[in-house]
Amino acid sequence: MGQSNCSKYYPFNKDHVSEYEMFNKKGKADGTMKYTVSNVTHSEGSITVTINSEFFDKKGKPVMSSAFDMSCNGGTVTMDFKSLMNADMMKQFDNFETEITGTNVEFPNTLTAGQTLPDANIHIKMNMGGINMTMTTDITNRKVDGTETITTPAGTFDCVVVSQSSSGKMMMVKFNSTQKTWLAEGVGMVKSEDYNGNGKLQGTTVLTSYSQ
Repeated sequence: MGQSNCSKYYPFNKDHVSEYEMFNKKGKADGTMKYTVSNVTHSEGSITVTINSEFFDKKGKPVMSSAFDMSCNGGTVTMDFKSLMNADMMKQFDNFETEITGTNVEFPNTLTAGQTLPDANIHIKMNMGGINMTMTTDITNRKVDGTETITTPAGTFDCVVVSQSSSGKMMMVKFNSTQKTWLAEGVGMVKSEDYNGNGKLQGTTVLTSYSQ
């Protein structure tokens, strides 16, 4: 498979490509995402990869692209907090001068039902025509719910299910949501679901293809 032994769930091999389709709360196609491992750096005891992310609208038109790092050290994968920014967030901030800080997301190689995972956060400061705006998102209640076998257009996968809560403030407006993510060994994210504060499904992302 060309998969690094350092990372159990996320692919760390150069040129690995994962493609996803996004659906809105009504189940209608809402765009696609493509993640490519563009660079792999080995240092003593750790591996760091750069992942390019591309977002396309439902007509296939490029909307946004960005990059973030992911590293593996001592059996734990650490994901750059910039990965917490979804397509809508990046689209909104694309034309503004931004300063982004935060706490990275950690995924141990060993994930078992009932296990709790460290919190994460991201803080974005924007300069919008001389006006400073801030946005903060806190990722809490991260835990492993269990295992599940799911099927997507990319195949059938044995997954670990991880859930989390998101809360924060964006331009004086508070928000709360929850997410569920299905992870498969050597593949990474296979599916994710986003729910609003009332527990209603807002969007789904599914893996449509991936390369080794």
